[in-house]
Amino acid sequence: MNKTENKTGIKFIETHSLTDFSMSEALHTPLLETDKLRTLLLNLNGGQKSPLCKMSVDVLYYVIEGDGELLIEDEQTTLRAGSMVIVPAEIKRLISADTSMRVLGVQVL
Repeated sequence: MNKTENKTGIKFIETHSLTDFSMSEALHTPLLETDKLRTLLLNLNGGQKSPLCKMSVDVLYYVIEGDGELLIEDEQTTLRAGSMVIVPAEIKRLISADTSMRVLGVQVL
């Protein structure tokens, strides 16, 4: 992964090369963590699911590529490239991939 920081403290992360997928489970790649946010890249093959989880902070998900579903509590929402969803803290969620998916997750701390 290519990470750089300029002299003003702006951080640049190139994610286009982070295209690894696991055959057995969703692949979580941490990208950046500060005192105010945490980011990760979630790569899923078609048919894979992220673990069901409940976070203590709000999480923004942005689908970079692929198609799938987001299960929030008992409500299901379609995801596709360009979809952005903000899930409030303490809400159970799970992402399932219909096709290979790359999803950016941003936790607001």
